[in-house]
Amino acid sequence: MPPLLLVLTGKTAAGKDTVMFQLLAKLPSLRRIITTTSRPMRENEENRVDYNFISESNFRQKIEKGEFIEYVEYGKNLYGTEKSQLTNNPNSNLIWRIDPSRAGQIRQLIKDSKVLVIYLTTPDEVVLERLKKRGLSEEEIKARMQDDKRFWEEFKNNYDFVVENIPGQLDQTVDKIVSIIEKSRS
Repeated sequence: MPPLLLVLTGKTAAGKDTVMFQLLAKLPSLRRIITTTSRPMRENEENRVDYNFISESNFRQKIEKGEFIEYVEYGKNLYGTEKSQLTNNPNSNLIWRIDPSRAGQIRQLIKDSKVLVIYLTTPDEVVLERLKKRGLSEEEIKARMQDDKRFWEEFKNNYDFVVENIPGQLDQTVDKIVSIIEKSRS
């Protein structure tokens, strides 16, 4: 059976990282692909654990050298996945948390794994509250929410499953995804 590539994506502030870490704890066979970003590290984040944090100029040099399998500019920052994250784990089941636009095009980027794309959603009022807590400006919040709507309309048919991450029901969200994974593997 080919290795599984679980692509976890969704709306901004839908809880993608939280769900991903819960899945990693629950499914020890999964290995995490760590993406790279040019955005500043947040207070509770750690380099090479949450993201590979690099400068914008270093990121652009890596683009020129062809070191990314995918990258995107989002919220005035660059995000991408270095090819080495996949080539260094050729026979592993992987979980990859990426931008919805890139997740919608994943099958064009990856040909040799069993790819399962799950889109996480949560109510807009929850997104708004979470983005405000992150200290984003009203303009940034509006732009991100508009991007979410645009990405959904453009790529919704490319996601295999949509799972709602309801606040206070993290265990149920994770259990739904585990069930989806198990069914896809059988």
